[in-house]
Amino acid sequence: MRNILFSKNTVIWIVLVAIFCANAAAFDQSKSAILVEDTNLNDELKLKQVFAQIIVNNTGESISDVLNNPVFIEANIKSGLKRSYVEQIDNNFLSENSPYKYWFYAVMQEKFIDKIIADAHFSVLPRSREKVMAWVVENNESNQPELIYAFDDENIMYWLNHWAQVMGINLVLPKMDEIDLINVSPQSIKSLSFEAQKQAQGRYYVDHNLLLSIDNKTDKVKARSGYFHTGQEMAMSHFQDETGDMGSLMYSVFEDLSKRFASQYKIDSTNIQRHTVQIVINNLFSYDNVMYVQEYLKRLSVIDDSMIVSATQNQLVLTSELTVTTDSFLLMISRDNILLPIEQGSINQLVFSYNNL
Repeated sequence: MRNILFSKNTVIWIVLVAIFCANAAAFDQSKSAILVEDTNLNDELKLKQVFAQIIVNNTGESISDVLNNPVFIEANIKSGLKRSYVEQIDNNFLSENSPYKYWFYAVMQEKFIDKIIADAHFSVLPRSREKVMAWVVENNESNQPELIYAFDDENIMYWLNHWAQVMGINLVLPKMDEIDLINVSPQSIKSLSFEAQKQAQGRYYVDHNLLLSIDNKTDKVKARSGYFHTGQEMAMSHFQDETGDMGSLMYSVFEDLSKRFASQYKIDSTNIQRHTVQIVINNLFSYDNVMYVQEYLKRLSVIDDSMIVSATQNQLVLTSELTVTTDSFLLMISRDNILLPIEQGSINQLVFSYNNL
């Protein structure tokens, strides 16, 4: 029996080491884009607008607050520019009335971004972002109108993916295989029910969901969205573009989503503090428990680095470098209700129990 337990613990240890030592996919927060009418790369107004979006992506501040901040106004943005370029948009994705033909991209120096944020005393968003799973349906206006999934609609998916990238949303899509189709119906997305949330959490370990129902007509487009984080109430919004411009509609959807997401995760500048703590997690009774906890810890991007101290049958011990104060970290943990604080050991030790719901 001891040999069997030892083998299981050894396997878990090896898996955890591989997980925590692997480099997470980096999210490029030094880059963003805006829609433009021409290919002029020397337009200072374009550069100012796209740099403002980069600051928004890094801080969670509103675009108006960034543009009106004295530090931002006085910044020599060109001095922090690494490169800029334009990307033409396929005409198939543009409405007849759209004046925009290109994306204007800018890539800025990270040190320059960080200095502006610090000097302006902006809030800060964690560098890695929790995934948001998008479930999208549309009303199909064929001879036999029906509600269908929109993942095969190239126009919708183009704008969905591009605005998510531009606004710093870590958007993921379900596989939409037989398992998803059985458990999540198009009608459940339109009615903003919780089948998608259950599927996303149980199958994909994703706690954030965007449910989007689109009415796509020639003269105008409309959308109804539901955004929710596991354990919280759903936030519903309605959008409409009278010109039928899908790009404009999706901009409104993702601007709203980014604000709601940022309101949960942005950290006031006074709470930024890099320090090292030991994290002890008890009540881990299965491999699934361990996997779920490691996925959760990977999503907590205020943990800059982690090293395993020990992994036994029921307990995981990590040394972790936090980028925020201990109080801010505990507040974030308590909000998610996945790890329950049970005691504080030494000054730099935090002890939790896994909430095995």
